[in-house]
Amino acid sequence: MIPADDPQSRAVIDIATRLFAAFGYDGTSLQGIAEAAGEDPAWVQRRFGNKHDLYLAVIDHASRTERAVVEDALSALPATDPEGVAAAMYNLSERYLEFCLTHPQIPALWMHRWLGDAADIPDLERTYSVPLINFTRDALRSAARAGLIDDQVDLGLMVRTLIWSVYGFLHGETIAEGDRSVSSDPQARQRFLAHHRQLVDRMLRLPGG
Repeated sequence: MIPADDPQSRAVIDIATRLFAAFGYDGTSLQGIAEAAGEDPAWVQRRFGNKHDLYLAVIDHASRTERAVVEDALSALPATDPEGVAAAMYNLSERYLEFCLTHPQIPALWMHRWLGDAADIPDLERTYSVPLINFTRDALRSAARAGLIDDQVDLGLMVRTLIWSVYGFLHGETIAEGDRSVSSDPQARQRFLAHHRQLVDRMLRLPGG
């Protein structure tokens, strides 16, 4: 974890995140990261270790940032109010999309992994992405046990489906108009959010869904 009062290290993490997201772990060098950050490669190595260690620091920082958004959104998930569950899930859907639009390099890191990047670094998913998926799944299980949502849904796959759809929206076939990206096309974003809400409604059988 990079301390808030260490702006030099945080700047290197930011540059490394962008380069790993753009070129993958396998296509990025420690020398290139240091040059892009305007730092002495020897200092970067002393501070973070080798490229493997810096990549782990990037993944850890990205995962902490993502988890904070999800935990905050799910903190509003009520224990007894079905309509409140619907509102909390809509809020989670919207905030997660906005998070990915604001930090597109974080989904890009994981998409590189899905394509076999950094294959020599095992268990990243088990350490970082799976616990967050399970955290969300378990919060929904509590709602299912309380009878607020459909208890027949595979909640783990449901959470993954929502993530896959956001990643596909950002990096797959665009629904933005003309040459605009989805991040700069509010109509495309609203269209996707409406679709995402329908997915949540149908899968969880939320009130009014």
